[in-house]
This record gives sequence, structure tokens and C-alpha cells, in this order.
Amino acid sequence: MEFNLPNYMGTDRALRMAAALNEYNLSDGDDVNIKASMKWVRPFGMLVSANALRNFRKRFPNNSFCLTYKPSSNGVSYAGHMGFFKSFSDSIAVGNAPGEAPGSENYIPITKFNLRQLHIDNIIAGIWGDIGDTIERKSGELSTILCRDNKELHYLMTYLIREILRNIPEHADASDAWICGQYWSNHTAEIAILDTGIGIKRSLQKNAIHRKYVVDDLSALECAVKAGISQAFNPARGNKNDDVWSNSGYGLFMVSEICKKLNGSFCIASGNSYLYIYSDGRIKVGDTHIDGTAIKMGFSTQQLHSGKEIIAEIASLGEAQARTIQNAFQQASTPSKGLITGA
Repeated sequence: MEFNLPNYMGTDRALRMAAALNEYNLSDGDDVNIKASMKWVRPFGMLVSANALRNFRKRFPNNSFCLTYKPSSNGVSYAGHMGFFKSFSDSIAVGNAPGEAPGSENYIPITKFNLRQLHIDNIIAGIWGDIGDTIERKSGELSTILCRDNKELHYLMTYLIREILRNIPEHADASDAWICGQYWSNHTAEIAILDTGIGIKRSLQKNAIHRKYVVDDLSALECAVKAGISQAFNPARGNKNDDVWSNSGYGLFMVSEICKKLNGSFCIASGNSYLYIYSDGRIKVGDTHIDGTAIKMGFSTQQLHSGKEIIAEIASLGEAQARTIQNAFQQASTPSKGLITGA
């Protein structure tokens, strides 16, 4: 079998590739030749494609896999430097391992880390607090790589990364996170985060209240990006909780709306569906296959003024929306309204 990686490894093509690989079946003894001559790759495309290839190899452990690549291709060279090839097979002798590249003011290489282990390491080092505090600190470190000494950009990027990362232990029943980011010369940025947890549908369906309208992966995604929809919703309690890190279901709404406001885009993929929100509010849906959840945050920094003001404005819009939704938290939690530790 011969499989060609997309020449333009952006959002749509990577999602379609993930769906296609999930449909392939191999017989014992079938060799697989993965061909790479990519001309153009993006962070989200790399994370989704690598995840699909890892899962494909796990499904067929008795089959032989090899990589044929075009070393002169700019896309191959860039992907190798970012850790793409070794993120789906550490035996491939192309480029860096995940997290090996140092990163710069232009990029965060493909990096994997365990959030619960980070929290344990912090406690051992005498840095106390909740796992939410650990995640916010880590988000601040990651943002520093790309923020270009811009305090407003650092604040907003820390918030965006933190809101996605804290969903992983809270809702995905997972600890491992993959991240990749790029800042381009046209003042746009893309941050991609992927986990291999239980996915959006299974998470929301843990709450019996949501099961009547969360019936498949797409309906789960459509609910998840609305303000106040959370696995943790309890109509008897509301979101009155002394825990500052208590969940209120505003994270994905906040992140998607911030990306729109900054003339960017937001994509969330989980299970067999994806939902892509453009800067003008248009929504595209389609088929894919992600064991877990993958998220893309794209935005322009040219319209960025005050991160705190943007977050406050969108939180207010979210609370107004939530008042029109049954079974939604009507008030955003403290973290959803800004950073806690001031990272």
C-alpha cells in the first residue's frame, strides 16, 4: 500500500486524511509506504496527521511501515524540524524528536507533556496549588516562546492555551497533551492542541441532562462551543462553588469567540466530526476521525489591544447567551474571566 501525505497539510486536508486512514484496512504482510513531499504545513495539520498515523500504526502492529520523503521540499524540512515525523515513529531518521527543537519567537515545536506529572513535579519542587495553577504556569511558559515580548499578546495567549489545556484533565479523562504553534511575518498566529482522551461526546454524555440532545459527535461539538454547556452542570447547584477552578462550560465559547474577534478562525475536532468557525461567523462541519479532541486557534495580532478587555467583553456576551439556553451555567467562572496567577 502507498499512502501520500497531503502536499498542503492544513486544517481541511489533515482532517480528511484522518478520516481516510481510519477507513483503511490492511492484510497481514501488506507493506505501507508513506510518501512525503509536502510543500506547506501548519501546526494543526501536523498534530492531526501525526495522531492519525500513530493510530494507524497501532491498528496494524504486524505490518511493515516505511517513509519515502523528498528532502528538498520546504514542507518536509520544516515538518522535520518541528518534530512531525518522529512524533508518529521515533525510528524515522528525519528531523527532530518532539520537543527537541528549542523554539523561538516564531514557533513552538511539536511537544508532548503530561499535565498531572507536571503538577506532581511542581509539588515536589515546593510549588503548591491546584492543577489549574500548574496548567496556567505551563501555559505562560509556552506563551513566552511566541509572544515576542508583547505583554498583551502574552496575556491572551496564556489564557487561550490554559483554557484548552485545563479541559484535558477535567473533561477528557486524560493527562497527555500535544501542542504546536507558529507565528508568521504577517502578524498571524496558530496554536494547535490535541489530546487522546474520551472526546467531547462521551464527556458531555456523562451528564444525563445533556444526553437527550448530545446524540452524536457533531451535536456534541455544537453544544460544546455554546456558553455555559458543561459536563459539570447541575441545576440544583448552579455554578456556586468555592473552588476557584470550578468549571462553568465557558472555555470553548470564550476561545472560539476570541479567535473570531481577532480576525482568525477556530476548529474543534472530536470523534468522527469537526466544526470549523471562521472570522465572519460562518461554520463548516465535516467528517474526520480523532480519538480524543484536537483544537486549532488562529488569530491576527494586529487588532489586539487589551487582552483583559477582550476577555471581559466576550465573557459578558457569553453570560447573555447562556441565559437563553436551558441547562447552561449562566455565569462564567473566575478562570474564564481571566488569568488567576497573573502568568
